Amino acid sequence: MIIYLNVKPNQRFDKVERVGDKWQVRLKAPAVDGKANEHLIELLSGILDISKSKIILKKGKTSRLKCLEIELDEKSALEKMELSINKTM
Repeated sequence: MIIYLNVKPNQRFDKVERVGDKWQVRLKAPAVDGKANEHLIELLSGILDISKSKIILKKGKTSRLKCLEIELDEKSALEKMELSINKTM
């Protein structure tokens, strides 16, 4: 599955949000030396309950718009991300 996320580093908390038809992720990690990218992969691996090696950053290493390849079927991934939104609300 390929997913595009808008990432906001240096936030007070980690949170996955749905803004319209797009996904947005707020990260506590700073956008320095790839720390935000590493934290994004750790956060998503926890939410999706898969290993970090199954999440690959394809595009956007230095951009806020990230393209990720996730080795999980789209239906399962989207359901788990929707559940994570409901848990934080």
